[in-house]
Amino acid sequence: MSDFDLSDFPFAGVGLEYHAPASWLAGYQGADPTIERIVDGRFEFLDYLEFQPSHTIFEPRLLNLSALVPTLLHSSSLSLGSVGIAMDSEFLHLTRRLLQQTQSPWLAEHISWTRFLGGDTQHFVLPALTPAVAETIVANAREIRRATDVPLILENVPRTVALKLSGDLAEGEFISKVVERGECGFLLDLDSAIITAQMQGYDLTQYLRSLPLHRLVEIHSAHPARDWEILCPLLTSFPVKAVTLEWDPTAAASDISLRQMVRAIKAHCADKPLYWHGCAIESSSATTPARVDQHIQLSRAASFSISEQAIIIREHKQDLTLSFPLRFLVPLLHFAQPRTMTSAFLLPGMLNESALAENLEFLHSLLRAGVLLPSTAMPEREQGAQHGKIWRHWAAAWDFYCATRTHVDTPYVSVGDLDGQLTKKVIQSQRQPSAFKDYWVHPFYPLTNPLTPTQRADHHPGLLEVLQHRMTCRCFQNAPISAEQLSALLYYTWGASSIEKNAMGDYFVKKTAPAGGSLHCAEVYPIIINVPGFEPGIYHYSVRRHGLELISRENARTWISQACGDQAWIEHAAVVFVSTARLERMAWKYEFSRAWRIVQMDVGHLSQTFSLLATMLGLGCCTTGALRDELFEQKLGLDYRDEPIFLVNGAGLAATDGECWGAISR
Repeated sequence: MSDFDLSDFPFAGVGLEYHAPASWLAGYQGADPTIERIVDGRFEFLDYLEFQPSHTIFEPRLLNLSALVPTLLHSSSLSLGSVGIAMDSEFLHLTRRLLQQTQSPWLAEHISWTRFLGGDTQHFVLPALTPAVAETIVANAREIRRATDVPLILENVPRTVALKLSGDLAEGEFISKVVERGECGFLLDLDSAIITAQMQGYDLTQYLRSLPLHRLVEIHSAHPARDWEILCPLLTSFPVKAVTLEWDPTAAASDISLRQMVRAIKAHCADKPLYWHGCAIESSSATTPARVDQHIQLSRAASFSISEQAIIIREHKQDLTLSFPLRFLVPLLHFAQPRTMTSAFLLPGMLNESALAENLEFLHSLLRAGVLLPSTAMPEREQGAQHGKIWRHWAAAWDFYCATRTHVDTPYVSVGDLDGQLTKKVIQSQRQPSAFKDYWVHPFYPLTNPLTPTQRADHHPGLLEVLQHRMTCRCFQNAPISAEQLSALLYYTWGASSIEKNAMGDYFVKKTAPAGGSLHCAEVYPIIINVPGFEPGIYHYSVRRHGLELISRENARTWISQACGDQAWIEHAAVVFVSTARLERMAWKYEFSRAWRIVQMDVGHLSQTFSLLATMLGLGCCTTGALRDELFEQKLGLDYRDEPIFLVNGAGLAATDGECWGAISR
């Protein structure tokens, strides 16, 4: 039975497709006039703006527009038809995050492939219409729907090249098959359809009729006046929810022509009420409970985690583990603060007749287990008055410490036994997570080769001299560092000095610092502020390719001080390095919580290597953990449950003591 339902697609109206400025191809050049005109309210007669996730890399202000005008997201980079090549998981993650931020009611993607082994076509290509290509598109479409949890619509592309292989389906049949089997809607690009008909010798009318118009959700039109005789019947005969115009807003008399065209299109959609514009989902809140004397709350010795199907609650003092269905998460969170038992039953659904007995039993189970305790009788820390003074202010750290503390009888597995367990995992198709993180779709900028330095190695100071001169710098000259210095910092700190294939189906990466299990969970995101040859922005360091993958061209000077705990001096560094860890690498091998301590040690080792290397290169350096994690997560597009933020390192030319007294310390 199909999961496709046209009612999942609200009527969006008439919108404008955002086009990236041509100057982006040659390098970033100033403000985009389209953004400025939208911010100024010049397009108030339009119902929405459509843009691509990749556009936000170069123009981060697009995200701010979603607060001013409804947004549709339209991707062109997931390469659905690339047989044997997985979709870029990091780009899919970016897309999902943007869908959540913009509240786009659906996602659009093309029925094509752009990626091949070792490269990218930079064009939409669909040279073959074989069943294998169709199955690949269907499988990827379903994966996108699962990953994003929003409806998906698929768009036709201009077929300028066709191999006409044995087994090819007719194009209309092919598109209908992937749209219907992928449980998707259809996006008709009129220009692409016209080009395809011309290039392939199709009759345009018959070609259009062969497409899955009964699922037509959106139309793209670059020349609506020219194609009006095609557009009108589509609007009146099929379930079109959005018409997106590819329009140049900077052209002469553009606003008047655009207004006229929007008015004409809306006249054909008069019976379709615009009901998604400005809508937002509001969560209900419980009524404030009546106050009584007895309040209860979660024990300080309790913590919980969430799996796909259950809440796992741990009470560390008793070494107790409980498991409950996910539906009890709301009442559990309710008692993070002191509350009355009665107040819990004011939460939505708690008093439903069918669930009342289960809800009561859940709360009584927590009380019996000591997970919920009277707030007036919360136990003092076990270690006496002096120790209580310490941990009273470190409550969250106490929970972490108790969860990772080992005991006299804590079992450890031998290296041989552990290798056997890991080999069994591989046989069961639980492959080792990749040692590399890549942003394949994002723009890539190679770094200089650090193994051919312009200065001889013997010109650098020796190890003891470097150790003596290492200092924390909190005053930089607001001057650039070289591309060669940036390359050396990245390669000799986070780069791979060697790579060894292992028996688990992946690689052991060797670096200049040690790592637990040879897994090297750490990742680094250079935030470039002042390095000639690189635009200011947020990048990811590719260990595999020794280069930078662009995350966003947003200039960090506007927010980096706030993200670093309001430390104003950090914005004068030439580059800031944000250290994270891909936890799946460590969790795959070590299935116990103490591994979290090893991850922290790994990041610390790399930080010290960075400081010594920066000192050797004659740079000022700093390390800080006074961070606003959530702000960094938003800027880097990270989920803290998978890849948490740990610390920040900065590098630049240090100011002299006289210029910035007291800003340099041991």
